[in-house]
Amino acid sequence: MTEGWQTLLVPVSREPASLEAVRLAAWVAKSRRARVHLVHVIEVVRSQPLNVELEAESRQAQQLLERAGEVAAEAGFPGVKSTVVQSREAGPAVIEEARAQQADVIVLGLPPFEGEDRPFAIGSTAEFLLRHAPCEVWLVRLPMHAAYRGGHRVR
Repeated sequence: MTEGWQTLLVPVSREPASLEAVRLAAWVAKSRRARVHLVHVIEVVRSQPLNVELEAESRQAQQLLERAGEVAAEAGFPGVKSTVVQSREAGPAVIEEARAQQADVIVLGLPPFEGEDRPFAIGSTAEFLLRHAPCEVWLVRLPMHAAYRGGHRVR
């Protein structure tokens, strides 16, 4: 499928690895003249209607997507498109967006490993994507030293 990478979908979150995923997607897209589509999922708790107005979360989502767009531009790919969606869970929303955008690849930045009970834990969203994605899924995880500074997690 490597010849078919024309649309790369990047879920954007507050994780530093999310921006690394954007950087990677931008680099690949630039070399292939492909497109990059960013998506941020606002997870809505079940006690609220799915279409509830979440102003603070929407503002934060726009800021995250703007920063991700800047990262793509710094990587030499200024033409990213972006979407904010509201959903109960991120995984199904990303799958739906991948289908809507006809993505060939989902590039997902993972948080650093935290804990010793599951040494290769990747999180529920990544697990869901690996099981259900209609396309390739690339996982990007930063080394531990890059995610922590002075004993505190960088966000």
